Order: sequence, then C-alpha cells, then structure tokens
Amino acid sequence: MKPLTSVQGLRALAALGVLMFHACQWSGMDFAVGAAGVDLFFLISGFVLWLSAERAPPSPAAFLAARAVRVAPMYWFWTLIIVALAWRWPAMLPVVHLTARHAILSLAFVPHPDPWGGPFPLLPSGWTLTYEAFFYLVFAFSLALPRDRRFQALAVMLTITSLIGFAYHRWYTLLANPLLLEFLAGAALARAWRSGTLGRLGGTRTGFAAIAVGVMLLALQQALGVRSDFWRPLIFGAPAFLILSGALKLEGAVRRGGAMSAAIVRLGDASYSLYLCHLPVVAVVLALTPGLAGPSRAALTVPLALAIGLAAYSWIERPVTEGLRRRLGSGQPQPLTVPARRAATAVTGARRIGAGLGSGEGRPNRKPWP
Repeated sequence: MKPLTSVQGLRALAALGVLMFHACQWSGMDFAVGAAGVDLFFLISGFVLWLSAERAPPSPAAFLAARAVRVAPMYWFWTLIIVALAWRWPAMLPVVHLTARHAILSLAFVPHPDPWGGPFPLLPSGWTLTYEAFFYLVFAFSLALPRDRRFQALAVMLTITSLIGFAYHRWYTLLANPLLLEFLAGAALARAWRSGTLGRLGGTRTGFAAIAVGVMLLALQQALGVRSDFWRPLIFGAPAFLILSGALKLEGAVRRGGAMSAAIVRLGDASYSLYLCHLPVVAVVLALTPGLAGPSRAALTVPLALAIGLAAYSWIERPVTEGLRRRLGSGQPQPLTVPARRAATAVTGARRIGAGLGSGEGRPNRKPWP
C-alpha cells in the first residue's frame, strides 16, 4: 500500500519552502514565510510517528535504531560535505569555524553553541534534527508505557521541557522551547485522524477551507512583515496545523491524481535529501556568481538544489537506507491503515516517517547563516 499522498505532498511543499527561504535570503530578498516549512515538518513528524506506533508499536530500542538508520547517514554525509568545503574553500563559508568539538557534537545531534555563539551545528539546517532527536528519545520513552498512557506522557514531557527553557535562556535557545509542542500537535492530529474524529468535522470543502485559511494567514504575515521567534509556534505552527488537517481531508482526491500524485510522492520521498543539500548548494552558487542579480541567483539555485536533492535521494539516500535496513534485519515495515471508511488511505512506517526537517533559520535568537 502507498503512503499518504497528501502528507508526501506537504513534505515536498515544506522542503521547497525552506529552499526558497534560503535562496531568497542569500540573494538579498525576503521570503521569511518559507521558514514555516520547518513547523510543517515537525507537525508531520509527530503525526506519522504516532500513527506508526499505533499500528504496530515497536520496542523503544527498535524504534531508536530505525530512526538512526533513517536520519543519521545522510545527515553525516552532508555534514562532512560542509567540513570539506569549509576546510578547502573557507571563504565560501565564512561563518563556519571548524573545531573538533563542534564537529563531534554536530555529528552526535547534540545541541550546542557553535564557535561564534550561534545555535547551529556545522550543517546549520541540522538544528532541526536536534529537536527531532530529542523528540525521538521522548517518544521512545513513551513506548515503554502502557498504550493508554503514552500520549499523556508525551504531552507532559514535551510541555515540561518547553517550560524549562523559560528559566534557562541558553536551553531555550538550543532546544527547550515551545517548538517542541508542534510534535505534540502532530501526534494529537494523528489520534483524531485514526479515531475518525477528523473525518466527522466536515468533508472536502472543510479541507479546502482549512488549507485556504492557513495559506492566507502565512501570506498575510509575509505581507505585513510579521516576525517573532517567541510566537513562532503560533504564527507559523497554527497555519501549518490547518494546512496539514485540511490536506488529510483531501487524501482521497489527491490520491486519484495519477501521474501528478506519483510526482508528488517522489518529491516528498526526496524531501529529506533536498532539505540537507540545499544550504551547501546555495553557498556554492553564491560563491560562484558574485555579480549575478538576486532574483537571477535565486532562480538558478532552486532548480539546481531540486535536481541535486532528487539525485542524492535516488543514488545515495535510498540505497544506503535500504541496505542498512537489510543488514539490521528490519525488513519492510507494514503500512498503517485507518478505519474502514478511509481504508484507501495508508502510510508506510519506517520508510517514510519522521523526516521532519526544516530550515537553518527562524529559530530562537538565531544568527543568519551566513
């Protein structure tokens, strides 16, 4: 059975938004709302992980192993690309300062200030992976509890961690802030989806309306120049929640899209590679085109990053991930199904889950990179 086409489409949209955000940022233009792709990724991660665990709960150790296989190899690969670029052509990445400590902590998904004092690993967009890694640890702990207590435990742990950041500013900057609640919101949406509650809240018109409201809220923020790291889970997270909710209600129509649906799924599959590769691509394009006008540079960067992301997925990410799964004996995960009235919708487990990733910007007290 196929994954949820609507979710794969939103993964593609989120990755494209983050790419355009950085391409415009580095070209002297403003597309700040593209950073909302991060929030959409976090919501999707919470949504799909919860569905996967509801269908066939793995042990905490098996869950973490599957997440490591899915996330770590490609992140390490692109982090080492940054290391090579910064070592061989340091002028290309003037804000990247290589140290052994910075490299080791970055590769280990440990949140830490970089040598410049910013909250970024060597691959700056990897800051979202530290959030993902923490969520995986909390989620794994919840899997050790009885099924009827898992959501409550998840809610308590994520909420407490978010509140701790208000007492310790450094922790807030690096991890402990309300962005973690977007994972919880995604899990709550999965509960509503699986129980059929979401389906009872109107039909396709409601779905279109939810998407329209979410998009309009984001567009209004872009037009008015609304920017707030502190309120980000509300100003970006709430519209992203509406968009994801609406898209799920359109799953049947989207799935019948034929070739278009196949293209959406393909780009959604490659969204992780696209997310990881786009900043190195943007940096290289900027270094090689110093005299190119901003709009032209952005127009060059976006298709180039898309091409490299798709190639990296086909030639590196997919073969490596599938090879590691075979070596670990994990096999092919069973797809998730929802109640009979929506039996046409399904998601695959470890192959698609949790690639929720985002931009290297738009986080608390950020420093632009570069």
